[in-house]
Amino acid sequence: MTINCCQSCAESLFLVIFSLLVKRMEHEAYEANVANGGTIELPGLSEEDIENGRSPETRMYIRQNLHHPSWIGWPAIEEFGKTGVLIQALDDQTARALLVIDDKDAKRFLSVLRYAYDHIGYTLHIDYATVFRTPWERPEHDSVPEIKHEVQPSMEVA
Repeated sequence: MTINCCQSCAESLFLVIFSLLVKRMEHEAYEANVANGGTIELPGLSEEDIENGRSPETRMYIRQNLHHPSWIGWPAIEEFGKTGVLIQALDDQTARALLVIDDKDAKRFLSVLRYAYDHIGYTLHIDYATVFRTPWERPEHDSVPEIKHEVQPSMEVA
């Protein structure tokens, strides 16, 4: 009887340790193969990131905005500069990261989003269709040449 009890305790202890390791792995860095033979490395999550990913506000935002039935992608162009991530909803519970800028904040944002999707039972694909690219320089407004429109002569027809 003692052997069975110790074996049962050992199995229980193993399951507890295994589940803790799996939970810890959810929060650690993540690496995925992406388009054009590239690789994206997402950072591990802080406790604050995890709280944000689990928050009811994040859940509601994903359901009502990222998966809005009238939208073909997220975010709007004006917001893309803030997130560095472009998401396309594939159905009401599945989305794909289409574009990710190689920027610390963009990768952290995507990492939290990936965690949030997993937390609510949704799927976020980061895969062969995800383009991972370096940031591009925005031209200065002063350095853009002014385009002058010349009026071309034309014939009038009566």
